[in-house]
Amino acid sequence: MTLKTRNIIFLILFAASFAFLITNTALLFYNIYANSLIEPNTFPAMHISNFYHIGYSFTAIIVSLFLFLIFSSSAILYLYIQFEKTQSIEVIFFAVFLIGCTSEAMRLYVPFFNLWHSFSTFLIFIGRVVLFGRILAPAALLFDAVFSGTEQRQNVERNLVVLIVISIALSLLIPLNTAIVLPNFCVHWGSSKTFYIIRVLILVAAVLSVFVNTRTMGRKEKTSYGFLALTIGYEVCCLSTSVIAVIVGNLLLFVGTAVYLGSLHRRYLWQ
Repeated sequence: MTLKTRNIIFLILFAASFAFLITNTALLFYNIYANSLIEPNTFPAMHISNFYHIGYSFTAIIVSLFLFLIFSSSAILYLYIQFEKTQSIEVIFFAVFLIGCTSEAMRLYVPFFNLWHSFSTFLIFIGRVVLFGRILAPAALLFDAVFSGTEQRQNVERNLVVLIVISIALSLLIPLNTAIVLPNFCVHWGSSKTFYIIRVLILVAAVLSVFVNTRTMGRKEKTSYGFLALTIGYEVCCLSTSVIAVIVGNLLLFVGTAVYLGSLHRRYLWQ
């Protein structure tokens, strides 16, 4: 992938994420004006982690999803500006991770259009998109950690295709239960516990790979610590339903990303 092609893709992603942010902002203000913003009137009878019950805040979840959009838009713009002339594989996979983060905002349409007890095709579509992002984001971080060496430059397109195709296939294969919409606006999917464990294992593998690579190459930069922070922050933001969780998750996500990308940028400046 040439720098020109990559930069064009970055601009397209920025325009799309920013347009998504503006659209959702307009929908939010319309719902507030029309007094049609619907909170969940019942929690699912099935067992849900206490993380969903302690300090539940409907407003905090909406803020968290908008922060996902702000984070994605600002991060992709940073990638375009700071790495415009830098041949870095890491930023390509990180941009894919940002696509996964952006997909989380699809959950906003559940309260915006009162889909809490709907069996519509639109709700299924929302569930599939969010599920796609939940697969794509951790997988992109793993590819970022494992396939970012200079010897992989000729395989970037192939790795991207594999990453996206697997994410799409799995998001279509995993069954959805539209009868259950969780309090964080997320459609429930089958084998959720197994899916969550696999996601966590992928994220742990990604973090360990970054630390091992940093240690093996004798680097003293803060890249690995930033990567750890943003990984934890991302996962907390995906699950957050309370004010405290939203604050902690976004703090780790924003600060961790700033440290990771800042360290990465300084590394390439010296090469």
